Amino acid sequence: MIGNMSSFAPVEPVVAETDPIYREVQYYRELPPFTLLTVVGTLFGWFLIVWAVVLGRPLGALTVPPLLALALGLPLGVLLPLAYSRLRMVTEVYPDRVMINNGMSGRLSFPLAEVTAVDVRDEDIHGDYNVRNVASERVTRTAYTVGANAGIQLTLPDGRQFLIGSKQPQPFAAAVLAAWRAARPMPSGEIVA
Repeated sequence: MIGNMSSFAPVEPVVAETDPIYREVQYYRELPPFTLLTVVGTLFGWFLIVWAVVLGRPLGALTVPPLLALALGLPLGVLLPLAYSRLRMVTEVYPDRVMINNGMSGRLSFPLAEVTAVDVRDEDIHGDYNVRNVASERVTRTAYTVGANAGIQLTLPDGRQFLIGSKQPQPFAAAVLAAWRAARPMPSGEIVA
C-alpha cells in the first residue's frame, strides 16, 4: 500500500445546483436552413459511401480511395444527423443568474446581481441586434436566439446589451424579473418591465 490512508481529506458531498425557476428549449431543427443543410449533407455522405466504397465507382474523373470516402461519408451521413437532432439552445433562469447553453457557442451565464436593466422585447428583434449563434465576440448588442422574435434584453454595467430570445416571452420575462428583483433589490422606479 502506498501512502497513509489517514492523511486523505474526507470527500465533500457534491452540492446539487438548485432547480431552475424557468427553462426553455429551442431546437435548431426548427430553422429551415439547418434542416436543408443537414438533409443535403446526409444524402451526400451516404451517396459517397455507396458510390465510392460499395460500388467502387469514381466521382467523375476523380477516383476516391475507399478510406477517404469513408472518412468523409461517415461524418456527413451519421454524425451530422446526430448533431442535428441534439443541437438546441437551452435557457434557464435560476434565483441568481440566467444561463444559456447555446449548443454551438457554449454556455453563458449572466449573474443577475450585475444586470443593471431588464427589458421585455416583444417586437421583432432581428433588425437592431447582432445575432450570434456561432461565435463569442464581444460587441455591444448581441442576441442569442434560435427562432424567436421576442425575448428579454439584459443590460450590463459596461453598457453591453444581450437579448435572449424566447418563444414564450411573458413567462420568461416574469421569471427573470422576479429573480432579478430578488437578487438586486431596487426602488420600483428603476425596474423596467
